[in-house]
Amino acid sequence: MSEVHEITDGIYRISHFDGNHAPVEFTQFLINDQRPLLFHTGAKGLFPQTLEAVKKVVDPASLSYISWSHLESDECGALNEFLRVAPKAEAVHGQIGVMLSVADFFDRPVRGLGDNEVLDLGQKKLRFLVTPHVPHAWDAILVFEETTRTLFCSDLFTVFGKPEPITESDIIEQSMAALKDLPGYLPVGPHTGAVFDRLVGLEPKLLAGHHGSAYSGNAVQALRDLRGELFKFAGMAV
Repeated sequence: MSEVHEITDGIYRISHFDGNHAPVEFTQFLINDQRPLLFHTGAKGLFPQTLEAVKKVVDPASLSYISWSHLESDECGALNEFLRVAPKAEAVHGQIGVMLSVADFFDRPVRGLGDNEVLDLGQKKLRFLVTPHVPHAWDAILVFEETTRTLFCSDLFTVFGKPEPITESDIIEQSMAALKDLPGYLPVGPHTGAVFDRLVGLEPKLLAGHHGSAYSGNAVQALRDLRGELFKFAGMAV
């Protein structure tokens, strides 16, 4: 069964953990506003549970937008299913993702947003950030909610097991322990430092990751620390 926790004003964390099938928790985020948005749909196989979790907060038919970071089943595998129950919802992603693949996978057109484009949800403003290969593929985006200063950081800060819904405790040690068992999970290259510098410059207050606790400690320092540890792990100069 999926769990639902409000991690900051109007932003809900929907999480599912089944240690028999995967060593990580899968998390979606629902922003409840005048125009509600779901970030990550979860995999198709988890759709019934995710749908029931969404119903605890809003009528799924009221969803205005659905988005995700990059093309993977746990990020957007249930998009078609959500589009069927949310007939007015618009799928939104980065322009590279739309160009590369998503237009061929999903039942309705996907709107491609440019770098730094802001989606107005009502009280909340969601800024789309083009972040190629952070965390994974060329199509990757991250999003930043400006009023609560929440950075939806996808697979950054992945940890194993079922963590607390929200924490102020250090997340770097657990995240790096997981990465050592997942070679190549977060590619590091010339692009990486610039993306992390940009994320730090946003001065987020809350990190909302896909496979770990929402982090309400020093988010800026956590990003700096992860950047440094990734470069060290890759044997590259910071």
